[in-house]
Amino acid sequence: MLDKIDERFEVIKSRFVQNGYSTHKIERAFELARLLHRDQRRLDGQLYITHPLEVAIILSNLDFDEDVVCGALLHDVVEDCNYTTKEIEQHFGKNVASMVDCVSAIDKEEYVFNTDDIYEDQNFQKASIEEQSFKKLIALGKQNPLGFCIKFADRLHNLRTIASFPFAKQLEKVKETEKWIIPIAKALNSEYFYRTIKNECFKLVHNQEISEYLWQYNNYHSSNVQIIKKIEGKLQEVCLNSSITSLHIIPVREYKVYEDLNKMFKNINIRKISQGQMLKVATYNIHLVYEKGEFQDVLAEVFSLIEHKLSGQVKLIDANVGSFTKKPYIQIEDRFKNKYNVYVLNKSENISLRNGTLDGQNSYMLDEEDVGSLGQDFIHVKTRSGEIKFIHKDNTVLDFAFKLHRDIGLGFQYAIINGSKTKSPPYTRLFDGDQVDIVVARDENNEIKNNANLKWFAYVSSDLAKKCLIKEFEKQMKN
Repeated sequence: MLDKIDERFEVIKSRFVQNGYSTHKIERAFELARLLHRDQRRLDGQLYITHPLEVAIILSNLDFDEDVVCGALLHDVVEDCNYTTKEIEQHFGKNVASMVDCVSAIDKEEYVFNTDDIYEDQNFQKASIEEQSFKKLIALGKQNPLGFCIKFADRLHNLRTIASFPFAKQLEKVKETEKWIIPIAKALNSEYFYRTIKNECFKLVHNQEISEYLWQYNNYHSSNVQIIKKIEGKLQEVCLNSSITSLHIIPVREYKVYEDLNKMFKNINIRKISQGQMLKVATYNIHLVYEKGEFQDVLAEVFSLIEHKLSGQVKLIDANVGSFTKKPYIQIEDRFKNKYNVYVLNKSENISLRNGTLDGQNSYMLDEEDVGSLGQDFIHVKTRSGEIKFIHKDNTVLDFAFKLHRDIGLGFQYAIINGSKTKSPPYTRLFDGDQVDIVVARDENNEIKNNANLKWFAYVSSDLAKKCLIKEFEKQMKN
């Protein structure tokens, strides 16, 4: 077993050596993690160190740096081994310590009931602790988004190795993942983690009825191995002297093929899906990556290559925009009716699409105080002064008022939108680019006056607004 563990760590080391990086820091992190977890085992009987090691391998395979790999190796030592973030900072630096702190859950001893949070209940302490732990993840992850990636890899490996848990516990973990992890991955545009984690959830939820579908899916791809090799070889050949510097052919995952078929055939029976039906939807994505040039020019070049140099091999059948990537793609079909979505991406886009937007640009999409809105689409709205605020697309002017300040929300009287002379009521929905001036009720001393009434619950959709209203009416009832 120990030989196997050392062998797995060599996977990380060899990747670092191959890329010309030192392995000294990751070796120290590995030895410390192995020492601290030495007496621990997972529920399936495996030595516990296998888990952080596999999490680190996932991240090293995605070319994350030594700090992220160290954070992955050490991600459970605070939570499970009584090691401290201060000790991690002393030995591995502040960056690694902040990542580990980000993913370390709050324990019972640290937990303090938050009376202001409508999603915490002293009668359900375990659920409340989980709520606080994920809010901590979001708050600290916004400061160091690399912590999110460790959490993604951690959850991915846990889902892959959850078979020893009772099925009810597996479903509980899936629900938690769908509530928190998948929406965060979506907000960060991390296609790899979003799709891979979602795929594991799909297989767990359907595990009692999915065996035939998985057989058909795997058999379909096995029968296409030589076809894909030929397509890949032909693409490499025609792209040899073009702007394209690399290409990747990626099978569309099981859950996505099923989703697309379900849209096409409406409530299709997962037990009865055939390989012939799979030919109706795209089953492969092709990423054509370039380093120099403008997107429009490279795209035109790719069109020309496909039309003239791949004629007879494939044909153009469609063009669209990816539902997740929000990037245009062209769809081609080979002689065997296999369909491919072809994306043209520059190098940084390809890395960002795989690993996520980790420079903090998407932090506005993550709000630990409005967890019900995770994963929703955003619009930008301007205040009277022109300051831009990001809100969810279903929000009303009353939601917007509460986002500005609790007192502005409670004192809401009406809104002026885009300079109109019309007074907009609290249930008015906002749209991207709107400029909003919130007018509040005031008393004889010109102080903001509480104007809230129970009907307002029907006018808001954000957790923040609901929380403020609940607390206000609770206070009124006590008085």
